[in-house]
Amino acid sequence: MEWNPESLESQIGIQFKHSDLLRLALMHRSYAEQIGESEQNNERLKFMGNAIFNLVITDYLYHNCPYLEVSNFKGLRDKLVEGQRLTKLWDKLGLGEGYPFLGLTQERHRLRLQNHNPFEEALIALVGAIHQDRGFSQARNWLVKQLIAPLLERHLKKIKERSSPNKQLRFLGDAVLKGIVADYLYGYLPNVKVGNLNDLFKELTSKENQSNFINQITTEELTALNLGNEKVLGKSFKALLAAFYLNRSAENDKRGFAETENWFVERFIDQEQVLRKAIRLLMEDGRSQKWIVRHVMGYESKDYHAGRDRFNQVMEG
Repeated sequence: MEWNPESLESQIGIQFKHSDLLRLALMHRSYAEQIGESEQNNERLKFMGNAIFNLVITDYLYHNCPYLEVSNFKGLRDKLVEGQRLTKLWDKLGLGEGYPFLGLTQERHRLRLQNHNPFEEALIALVGAIHQDRGFSQARNWLVKQLIAPLLERHLKKIKERSSPNKQLRFLGDAVLKGIVADYLYGYLPNVKVGNLNDLFKELTSKENQSNFINQITTEELTALNLGNEKVLGKSFKALLAAFYLNRSAENDKRGFAETENWFVERFIDQEQVLRKAIRLLMEDGRSQKWIVRHVMGYESKDYHAGRDRFNQVMEG
């Protein structure tokens, strides 16, 4: 199929700044392998998009359904991300016949019946691509318009009182943490496969690390952040992160996600340690030092010697 991003953008309702991201979101692994570009598939965007998708839904429920219990939040979220629901949205956008790019031999109508089919996966990758290209607020607004509001808006109640404020805050914080960590790893470690990203993701979001993060926050710093109930926030990193996100989003909706991620990375993440762990995982997978220097660390061929020195510096800790 001839690549026509303008027509596709019109169908989706988003004009991309970088149409190569849109193409990447549509590139199923089977097609990427078929055209000899096996590394250029949508799996990394799907990894990141899945966490952004989850955060968008959780953010919507937190702001629009304060009267519900967290168990109801989870149930509604699970319904919204059902595979066949996402496949139907893909078809509704007019993308089912030609996209994603597939190299599979099965007929498309049979693929639609499978769990985790290429259409629902491409939709999640598309959300990741919109977020990467236009920012979180644009991805959120698009997903709310296309999926969430049509299903939930008419059922919303006008009740403003929260049923379980602290539990809801932690539930939101869990989605914020996963969203910013997935986004950070996607951007910081280009060309690293999803399996390795998942290993790093699980470590950074682990309960042990969350305990370490909250223990780093002093009483004075917590007071200075001026986020609300210090007693609650001082006990749960998820609650603290959600409060920070809500505070920054209230000040500037378009910058809330980015400012939360920047604060989290600068305050809690040893980026050299993350890179060192990523390099070790890549070398275990058989990647060469030269490949890592060029494709992950970003050094061009002419700068390879500087990149090699930097590689050695990172690995020496």
